[in-house]
Amino acid sequence: MKIKFVGGTTGQGGSPRLYRDEESGDFLVQGYEVSDPVDLAQMKIPGGETVVRVPASLFNYVPKDGVNGVS
Repeated sequence: MKIKFVGGTTGQGGSPRLYRDEESGDFLVQGYEVSDPVDLAQMKIPGGETVVRVPASLFNYVPKDGVNGVS
């Protein structure tokens, strides 16, 4: 995996941040892990997966076409 920083609303290393795997085109999100059992009970999350909370503003960093040309 070759990961490239796409953008974020905080300083170096803080959350939230958006990354992209340049080989697969997938996005990776850094955010605060959702751990509240009441919140998690509303979602059926398979083993090996987790949920992270990020502000909607982070998605301003996603390329308009969603695939090409990470800025």
